[in-house]
Amino acid sequence: MTFDPACDYGDTDLTINDNLVCWKFEELIKNLITLSSDAKKQAEIVGFGALCDEMTEDFYTYFTLSYPSYLDSNLLTSNQVMKLKVLNAFFDERSGNKSPDFWDDLRLETSSEWQIVRQKSKEVLQSLGMQDLTLKIDRTEKYEMTNTGKQLVIQSTKTRLVRPNDS
Repeated sequence: MTFDPACDYGDTDLTINDNLVCWKFEELIKNLITLSSDAKKQAEIVGFGALCDEMTEDFYTYFTLSYPSYLDSNLLTSNQVMKLKVLNAFFDERSGNKSPDFWDDLRLETSSEWQIVRQKSKEVLQSLGMQDLTLKIDRTEKYEMTNTGKQLVIQSTKTRLVRPNDS
């Protein structure tokens, strides 16, 4: 199977297994780009919410639950899967109450542990030859006025992969 980063697999027929596998893989690449970004960019990509939790939940969904299909489709090599499993183990070692500081969004910018996550994510992207991809972010927000002021009620974010020199 061939993966094209310029294709928006979310716009394809996801009842076709190859399209579904490519869509999940596309989401994994987006997640790795997010994980490899600095804290400010991570907040821009993820939007409102628990940044650390959101990023790691996406990793769990698009890697941990899906990597056998990437191997079967030759989208990942066993060596790349091992690198991703190391990152997964890094998250697991900090899950629950094992490392509350790791999950504190206010420490995302200065945490040495998140610097390790960024580096490991960059290494995986490099091994995939996708280190130069970026994300285009389209966000829609809906606010309502309440007696306490303006409140965010809905936030929708659509991202797509962008190759260098693409718009």
